[in-house]
Amino acid sequence: MRPTGNGMIPMRWTAFFAAKAQFGYYKVAGFFLVAAFYGPILNYAQMATVTAGTFKMGAENGEQDESPRHTVTLSRYAIDKYEVTAAQYDSCVTSGACTPAHYHDGACVIWTGRDFRNIRVPDHFRDARYPVVCVTWFQAREYCRSIGKNLPTEAQWEYAALASREVDYSWGNETPDAAYCTQPCEKKPKPVGAFAPNPWGLYDMTGNVWEWAQDRYQPDYYSMGDSIDPQGADAGQYRVIRGGGWYSTAGQLKIQNRHWFEPNFGEVSIGFRCAK
Repeated sequence: MRPTGNGMIPMRWTAFFAAKAQFGYYKVAGFFLVAAFYGPILNYAQMATVTAGTFKMGAENGEQDESPRHTVTLSRYAIDKYEVTAAQYDSCVTSGACTPAHYHDGACVIWTGRDFRNIRVPDHFRDARYPVVCVTWFQAREYCRSIGKNLPTEAQWEYAALASREVDYSWGNETPDAAYCTQPCEKKPKPVGAFAPNPWGLYDMTGNVWEWAQDRYQPDYYSMGDSIDPQGADAGQYRVIRGGGWYSTAGQLKIQNRHWFEPNFGEVSIGFRCAK
């Protein structure tokens, strides 16, 4: 199955998911294993306040949709320190404010190495401290709205990940390895907050799972977008995802890297965090 509005996933996703097939990611039995104890229970609802500022967004030597590098000014905002966990999302479902993540109904998709297919993720392959996945963009937005927040804009996300630095990754410029983020050989994400935060106290801005952003995706948006508090393109079939995941290449993990997905579908490697 190729789950998009016009029946096709963009060809770029073929390469994007190739690493998953290589490492057996589509073998559900190898996904979402119950984790060992990683440390003290964290307050996953914490937010970091980001003061107003100006930064250079995008990259000149990256993918075509990352250019031109341009100046963006943002007003003060706050963003979650952690990706939303499965436990947090389940609490929203229990309250009636959210609809269930698509772990059980076959509406979550996964890349097999040849195409997308629907899967059901068994309960014993999940962990309450993992980032919630298998949620659509609309479900992620509703969760954030239910607690008085929103999904971060693409500009808010990138500014927070950079944390006033000129770097490739949330930890700096060192090559991604097991000291900094989840590795493809682990074949699963880790509980949120398993690695050190960036200088602004934000965890997992690089790796673990991709994160939904508020913006519609347009490849040429940087050449025509607003320079003050940009909200994304006015039209577009797809929604932006940022940050890369445990299976991503070094290039996909770069802070400036832009990607997209069909907003009406959940996927086993896409989660989110909120902002306000």
